Amino acid sequence: MAENIVKISHLRFGPANKPILDNISLSVEAGHFMGIVGPNGAGKSTLINIIAGLTQPDGGHIDLMGECLTRYSRRRLLKQIGFLHQLHDHQPRLPMRVSDVVAMGLGQYASPWKRTDQQAIKHALELVDMDKLTNSDFRQLSGGQRQRVRLARALVNKPKLLLLDEPSAALDSVSQDRLFRLLRRLCDETGMCAIMVEHDIAAISSHVDSVACLNRQIHHHAMKGENIPDDVWRGMYGDHIQIVAHDAGCIGCHPETGTHHHD
Repeated sequence: MAENIVKISHLRFGPANKPILDNISLSVEAGHFMGIVGPNGAGKSTLINIIAGLTQPDGGHIDLMGECLTRYSRRRLLKQIGFLHQLHDHQPRLPMRVSDVVAMGLGQYASPWKRTDQQAIKHALELVDMDKLTNSDFRQLSGGQRQRVRLARALVNKPKLLLLDEPSAALDSVSQDRLFRLLRRLCDETGMCAIMVEHDIAAISSHVDSVACLNRQIHHHAMKGENIPDDVWRGMYGDHIQIVAHDAGCIGCHPETGTHHHD
């Protein structure tokens, strides 16, 4: 049986009369690639921040790597977590090489680099096809290139858990597919657990093992090959949804029609 990397029990965040997250329970094992989808304001980024130990929940319990997440264990557990934050549209100002940005993901960034650190940086940049730009100025990169460097920073410490908040936002469709395939391969080959927030279930459904449908609560947790019922989509998005043709073999599709719901 695979190790539980994340176990959430009855998690709550926000005012009692209008919580942002309410009664969230979820378990994710090693090697599992999970997508989280839902409308704007559904609490997706909040949930990722809570799992990362960056936001304190108002109720419930979280175990990471089999250990309770507390203010005392947080620093130690975070060393096993990689986090790719949501991309904000701003131009970096400080002059930094690409390798310096990736090195920030190492535990001892302020210390002189060891040979093993240099190898880890090189390997992380190779994973995201950015190794040829190791010494380039990070400010001069395109938005998509900077996002790939940020992903390398999240991967450089070989985390047991990788959290990603809309990682494909600055990427074109080819780069998006390459990213999802890389994450799928890392989960399969290294046992890394990945939890990724994305808006478009159609883009991720052929790569992930499961999809959690979130809007304040988890309305459904669909495994690969499972159909997501119509009432789940209505519970997340309301009645303002339309059906878009897609591959019937993916998560969430209706086997009869091969369609996904989108708002």
